[in-house]
Amino acid sequence: MFRAGLPNRGNYISFMRNSVPFGCLLFLWLCTGSIASAQTNPPPQPLDQFSPNPLEITTPDPLKPATESLSNTQRDELTAALQQLSLEAAAKLQAGDGAGAFDIWFRELRLRRYLGPAAEIAALSRVGSVAWSSNKNLELQLITKRLQAIQKQVKSEVSVNAELLPALAAAFQQVRAKGPTVEVYQQILDNARQSQDILAQGQTLKAIALIHINWLSYDKAAPVYEELATLIQENRAVFAANSAVPNSAVTAGNGAPPQPVTPPTEVDALRQLAYVYQQSKQPLKAIAARERLAAVYVNLQNPAAIPPLKMAIATDYQTIGQINLAAQYYQEAYNLAVPIQQYAQASEALEKLALLYRSQKQWEPTVRIYQMQLLLEERAYNWYGLMSAYDNLGQVYQEMKAYDKALAAYQKGLEVAKRLGHRQEYFDKKIIKVNKQLQRTS
Repeated sequence: MFRAGLPNRGNYISFMRNSVPFGCLLFLWLCTGSIASAQTNPPPQPLDQFSPNPLEITTPDPLKPATESLSNTQRDELTAALQQLSLEAAAKLQAGDGAGAFDIWFRELRLRRYLGPAAEIAALSRVGSVAWSSNKNLELQLITKRLQAIQKQVKSEVSVNAELLPALAAAFQQVRAKGPTVEVYQQILDNARQSQDILAQGQTLKAIALIHINWLSYDKAAPVYEELATLIQENRAVFAANSAVPNSAVTAGNGAPPQPVTPPTEVDALRQLAYVYQQSKQPLKAIAARERLAAVYVNLQNPAAIPPLKMAIATDYQTIGQINLAAQYYQEAYNLAVPIQQYAQASEALEKLALLYRSQKQWEPTVRIYQMQLLLEERAYNWYGLMSAYDNLGQVYQEMKAYDKALAAYQKGLEVAKRLGHRQEYFDKKIIKVNKQLQRTS
């Protein structure tokens, strides 16, 4: 069945096969190989840049099949033998013998080729993940190089493209090879476009964009999210129907259980688009994305999501110095939050609006806003918020040199502080200071 690697071993195995169960035979076979190897070969040395590529070694291997065309039984036997090798490698790594572990793993990877590209890709992904987590950079490069060779081969085999490309993309992700990962996903995207598979296009665009985000390539993620958002907008019915279907699952490519695939949504695409524009310091484009998102929330009849969005737009305008527009959006956030009883959101909008006017030393509107906040916090029974609003109002009156009004605000704040048993000493000090200021002015 397999080529013999030692003199007369084939006859020995033939005899044992007729008299010993396969499980015992496999154990003896592996143990015999390990003992012989230990007797004749020195311990493996760590790889360096001058070492031969261990994935291209052609030394005869006792587990190597005699032919590339395997029966189901032969495939099962080889799979079991390779699983045992993998366990042996993992045990060596656990014992601190990294060089020995990867020597065995590379032997396993060489032999995995006889089980076909899908099995080899899965094994390369698994071992590559270990190499990355173990800081084995040279081993990681060699595994990545082999995956790229498989990728080149897959390109010319259109019939297996659809089956192998997702696994290949997952494997490249395991070895943290961003460029090849994106390249494979681009192939998948091109295939989906040719077959006019709208859902596959959306899923693949989402995957590509997330890769760019994970690598902090926000400038590259933005156009992908733009395309994804437009695709969903133009095919809302298709994506809406898909969102109600149970998610399919994909194998991570590293032996992990299948992971659920979350269908892309217009909301998620626009959220991410606003985020990447914000991270890449393009506030006007972030605003445009959030405006589109607000319109989607209106269509979805989701009013609760709109006030925070208006707040974010206001902050963007404030960042670029558009104070009037910032104030307008903070006011809109407050007006939208109160009717749906989002009192915390409404209070935050008033707080930021007051700080905006306060930074411009526009005292009268600042006072009016804090007075509105007092009414809001009373309505919401938010005593901590009420105490903070009295404190802010007192500070503004102090800046206006309206010390009598500042004193009244601090005294109200002290009443709430006593009720809460919190910050009483703070308000006592404020009141003492304002009384001194009043005495100097009288």
